[in-house]
Amino acid sequence: MTLFNKLSVTNFTASTIPDDFLKDFAHHQKITRKWVRTDAGWELEDASILREWDAGKRIWIAGYMREKIQNGGTVMAAFLPEGQLAGFCCVGGDLAGETASYANLLLLFVDDRFKRHGIGRLLLQEACRYAKKLGAEKLFLSAIPSEDTIAFYQNMGCVDAKEIVNPFVDDEEDRLMEITTKDGN
Repeated sequence: MTLFNKLSVTNFTASTIPDDFLKDFAHHQKITRKWVRTDAGWELEDASILREWDAGKRIWIAGYMREKIQNGGTVMAAFLPEGQLAGFCCVGGDLAGETASYANLLLLFVDDRFKRHGIGRLLLQEACRYAKKLGAEKLFLSAIPSEDTIAFYQNMGCVDAKEIVNPFVDDEEDRLMEITTKDGN
């Protein structure tokens, strides 16, 4: 069963994201394989990484999202009919790039309990629509290089970035990807 058609998507203002916005959001990412850049290109290697958010990180993320909204970006969240947060994304308000006009996908997370129901797809489509309204031709993402994360983005049509947009790179180990904003429609 897909939740896709039962979701409502809300755009937030900075004043509508409280510090406890993510208090019940389930995020537990166990990375057993990750992509690593080598001289030959990208290769998968074994890993043992656990990514979880403690209470302080959840409050920091809420503040980060408020800051991005205040600087012209947006936060969109998908909610179940009962009002439970199922996923969210954040797009920055700045455009950059030499060869194309890029917007930056800063965050995209789906609650662990609701993965594989089309929520990530819906949020990425909404992020592309927003980026297109900003005037961006492409959406840039600096993605955690876990096998699952990259597989999701590739399944959505993302490819390795044609241009490295340095202001948008989060971590030098990230897999830098892009999607044209028209692909999000």
